[in-house]
Amino acid sequence: MLIKIQIIIGLLSIVFLLITFELIRKNRLREEYAILWLFTGIAIFIFSLWPKFFLSQFFIRITGLYYLSAVVMIAFVFLLLIVFHFSVVISRLTEQNKDLTQRHAMLELEFNEFKKRYLSTGDRSS
Repeated sequence: MLIKIQIIIGLLSIVFLLITFELIRKNRLREEYAILWLFTGIAIFIFSLWPKFFLSQFFIRITGLYYLSAVVMIAFVFLLLIVFHFSVVISRLTEQNKDLTQRHAMLELEFNEFKKRYLSTGDRSS
């Protein structure tokens, strides 16, 4: 049973890595985010190749979980890290968006004032 699970998880991680590389190639996934996804896919692939070395030595002794439960826990931790990373990125983008909106409003105000001054002088030489 363990071998079947290892094969399935290994194949899924390879498919996941291929999809990630394809999205990078088509410029649909930026490199800064792809590094996290590639690391996740490689880690899952390594865990599927040598589960006894990584999982029994480390996770099973610490948590008392066996192979399938440990794999689910590892996947959950990786997904939690990815969600945390994206929360940080979204927070930064929200702040940048607010700054850009404020700058745009200031420029629009200055442009409207300039336009009023230009039109009020009566200088229409065109």
